[in-house]
Amino acid sequence: MVDKLGGGAMIGREFDLRQAPLSGTLLIDASAGTGKTYTIAALVVRLLLENRLSLSEILVVTYTEAAAEDLKSRIRKRIREALQAFEGGASEDLFLAGLLAETGDHSQARRLLYLALTSFDEAAVFTI
Repeated sequence: MVDKLGGGAMIGREFDLRQAPLSGTLLIDASAGTGKTYTIAALVVRLLLENRLSLSEILVVTYTEAAAEDLKSRIRKRIREALQAFEGGASEDLFLAGLLAETGDHSQARRLLYLALTSFDEAAVFTI
């Protein structure tokens, strides 16, 4: 998977989900079946927790209505999985386990994730 940030600062480099910058514009350009939807859903969780954004402040754009519906479903599921991980204090999922280890205030993380789930109708996932 190749990622492009801002004016091409990361073009051609392997994408590192845990270290990818969360500012600017991030374009994920990859072939089918490479994990784009997984990556986008995980980045949304990071934006919620690390940048303390609300879902209404995050814009996700894709190409088709079907892809937008799939993204909404997968983002909601990922937020729910993250909330369960923070409620239980552990996860078998490597990404979520990393978030647990790196997040100092689990109580605040639970609150942010819960708010995201309860306001999910405000999620801005659209087609071009």
